[in-house]
Amino acid sequence: MANEHAKCLKNLGLNISSVISSEGSKTVDNFMSSYNIEHKFHNLKDIFNNKDIWNAAIICCSEEFVFPYLDKIAKLDKPILVEKPITYDLQKLEKLIYYKNIIVGFNRRFYTNISYLKTELEKNNVDLVKICLPESSISGRLKNQGSLPDLVYSNSIHAFDILSYLFGNISWHSSVQSKTEKVLKSCSFLGSNKQNINFSLDLPFDYPDNFSITIYSDDSMYVLKPFEILKVYRGIDIQEPQDEITHRIYKPRLQSSIVAESNENLKTGLLEQDKSFVEFCNSETVDCRLASLVDAKAALSSIIKIENLIKT
Repeated sequence: MANEHAKCLKNLGLNISSVISSEGSKTVDNFMSSYNIEHKFHNLKDIFNNKDIWNAAIICCSEEFVFPYLDKIAKLDKPILVEKPITYDLQKLEKLIYYKNIIVGFNRRFYTNISYLKTELEKNNVDLVKICLPESSISGRLKNQGSLPDLVYSNSIHAFDILSYLFGNISWHSSVQSKTEKVLKSCSFLGSNKQNINFSLDLPFDYPDNFSITIYSDDSMYVLKPFEILKVYRGIDIQEPQDEITHRIYKPRLQSSIVAESNENLKTGLLEQDKSFVEFCNSETVDCRLASLVDAKAALSSIIKIENLIKT
């Protein structure tokens, strides 16, 4: 992600003044050369001692370093954009919750199709939302009874943030699960929110499906599958029996298809997010799409809640 953010900052006409590298890094020198970076910090002490040469920070590193960096740097009260996942520990996240200088990198909020969908849903009544997250189980956590794979926390957290962004807080209240020799193979959950919208969440681990969110609203069906593509359906087309297919087929009528726009081969949604972060740095104007630590807490809380449900 460091390269992706650097390309966006360069596109926005900004200079990267400094970088902190892990001990023994084999890529930092090439990175510095590629983006004309002058200063290399070796530890947090260097960052504090040289705080006058940088104005804002982007934290995008290995998971084990994210929270320790954020915990210390936040105290300088400079704007920080931190990539998810910050931590899997809700208590650690709550420790930082009152910092207003921290923005969390949920770039899918900036997808053009997500923005369109949010505007549409604000005008309509939503009845049911179905979510499918066919995450990979390549994780030691899945070998423990009643545990979700790490990728639900590190990758699927984007989906939980999209749900919070579109629908607010969701209360997950019941679950079913399938196991083989105490290894979790799939699980499903039911939930609802204050608007009495019902939610159905399926996690079929390692199955050949795509990540999706399907929303039933008034006379329409909105389908994000994958999250970069939104298809809107209204009405049904009926295909009568024919020689090749001897039974009647009902097909939802596609009205439109909206693909999340990407700019100049940059990671989708990232340029818009980083631009909004720069505006936040310069004026403290907060784009409503920017995610806060409160938003990160909501997404993490949902994952912890469903994991607790399968343990009970």
